[in-house]
Amino acid sequence: MPKPIDLLVRLIPLKCVNDPSAGLKPDPNCVSGVEDVMRASGMDPRVIESGGFYTLYDIYGSGEPVVLYLAHYDVVPPGPSWTSDPFSPMVRGGRLYGRGSADDLGNVAIISSAYREMARVVDKNGGTLVVAFTGDEEIGGLNGARVLRDYLRSKGLYPSYVVNADGSGMVVINRRRNAFKITIETEPRKTMARGAVKRISSSLRSRSYHAAYFIPGSDVHPLIEIARIVYEEDLSVISLGGDFVKTNVLPQRVWADVLEPGGGGDVEIDIGLREALKAIIPVTRLSVEQDFPSIYGITATPNIYYSTSSRHIFEIDLRAPLKDREKLEKAVRSIAEDLPGDIVIRVSGGGGYLNTPRSSRIVSKALKTLERIGLEGRAVERAGASDSRYFSPEGVEAIDFGPVGGNIHGPDEYVDIWSLGKTREFYIEILGELLRKEE
Repeated sequence: MPKPIDLLVRLIPLKCVNDPSAGLKPDPNCVSGVEDVMRASGMDPRVIESGGFYTLYDIYGSGEPVVLYLAHYDVVPPGPSWTSDPFSPMVRGGRLYGRGSADDLGNVAIISSAYREMARVVDKNGGTLVVAFTGDEEIGGLNGARVLRDYLRSKGLYPSYVVNADGSGMVVINRRRNAFKITIETEPRKTMARGAVKRISSSLRSRSYHAAYFIPGSDVHPLIEIARIVYEEDLSVISLGGDFVKTNVLPQRVWADVLEPGGGGDVEIDIGLREALKAIIPVTRLSVEQDFPSIYGITATPNIYYSTSSRHIFEIDLRAPLKDREKLEKAVRSIAEDLPGDIVIRVSGGGGYLNTPRSSRIVSKALKTLERIGLEGRAVERAGASDSRYFSPEGVEAIDFGPVGGNIHGPDEYVDIWSLGKTREFYIEILGELLRKEE
């Protein structure tokens, strides 16, 4: 029986980075490496390809109920500030450090390690176990979980329950918000102005590097702070830069060269860039009626900026307890009425959210399972979106779960080694609870 930590040490060096802005997606070496781990664990992986992304899956047993165990092997790019090689697993102080150790290769390793015992649970109780590892969760899951969902439906294997192994903290996650993207674009409008050049800068002050966990009023986003300064002081902007990594990763630093009126000489400024920066303020503060009460509410974080010869482009990660884009698009149209006409704002993304009642069978069984293995049973909302959103809106009982870890999407990501074994135990035990016939 392979141990989770041994499998995880094999997975991290595969460099399964998913970063469309840099033209990166999990490559054949990554996919074959995950297949090798599945085979070493007793699975016979099959493949679904969509848009150049690969979902690896295994089916064991037959009949009802169908229980899907879902995880993803793609990871976000490492970004700056790692104190060690992000793709060389390192154990220190009871933790294993490496990109994907907590999100989500740790869960791929745990499920793989538990597979043979899970198969014995199916032999004892009946039903069908589907294990699937997707390769595009970090960019929305359209070519992974969504395609898998449709495939299982077409084969008469639509799940009654989904244990989505993409959580953390060893708590039962029964609610998550939907994920959208708002894009602000405008043309450069350059002109000359007289003044003194000054650089303003801001650094991230947040508990997490993951955009979903940003809490306005508690955390400080560097680009929002730069936009506020430009807006309040009505500064002319020359250029903008920062540590921009990915739409759902908060930048660690942002800086702008601006022009203070007065002394100095003639300098080229960009009116278009200034107006787009100022537009960030109302867009990141928009408010709409929510579908369900959420402790996180609506958060919008501008995490990507880049420019071409003809466009300035900002990408804003927006999390909200909303099923579709209609309410957001209406709010954005209202904001756009007060902006210069050459600024274009678009809303994309969405697809659903995780919202499984605490009274559901899967949540109650999960809480009892945690208590039985010696852990506190808690059902909580978490901020980030997950692939559960492709199943929960269709009435499938789903939860997210995962080991204890930290610095997800940030430098020095880690997983607590002790929690790998306990999470493995949970996955085996909850499967028995879900397959067992009620008396």
